[in-house]
Amino acid sequence: MSLLSTKQIQWPCELSEITKAEIMDLAIEIDGIDRYSTLIDGDQQRGIYYCVQGLGTFATTSIDNRPLASFIFGKQMWVGAVAIEIYPKINLYTCELEPLKSLFFPKSELNELAKRNNEVYKLLYSIMRTNSPKIVQGMHLSFYGIEERIAFFLLELVRSKKSTNLPRIEIKITQQQLSEIANVSRPRVNEVLNKLAQEGLIELVRGKLYINDYAALAKSLEDRVVM
Repeated sequence: MSLLSTKQIQWPCELSEITKAEIMDLAIEIDGIDRYSTLIDGDQQRGIYYCVQGLGTFATTSIDNRPLASFIFGKQMWVGAVAIEIYPKINLYTCELEPLKSLFFPKSELNELAKRNNEVYKLLYSIMRTNSPKIVQGMHLSFYGIEERIAFFLLELVRSKKSTNLPRIEIKITQQQLSEIANVSRPRVNEVLNKLAQEGLIELVRGKLYINDYAALAKSLEDRVVM
């Protein structure tokens, strides 16, 4: 059971207070990203997660570990509902960008609760409705150029931090991590980041970068990509 109250949670849909309390009774507090790698492991390991704080990514990968679709998540985001009933074995690459604290809700216990409270299905559906387009976007990006892919993931990182309204936004990420998330070689990542820096959109610092003009970066991507 979590020490957080139902009022401290950003719920993705309207639920009764009784349902919220029953769901929170299932919560297991976890630190780090290791547990997220079980999102599509054995059925007993699956469930949904709520990010209390921090920033992380995971990517579905092919058998030879090439990223297929990347997903970025941060504070107040729910993940796991899309994968909760996927049975084929799929590999996941995970990366913790900022220290994560999360709540885990086991699938087996959610199933038991759902037998007597149908609102659980409303929660799962709402999470899937929110996250499915993001996963599709991640797959769709493979058809676009390197600059577009890197710009997209930089913008997603900002949105996941809920920092779009700040004049200057810090993103703690290395070029190697961005390379793995975007499935782009590190030299090409360096090339694109330097170009964005020359345009004044970002500023590069060792181990992190700053988004100097979120709106301009978003507009430059919008002009080239239909998402």
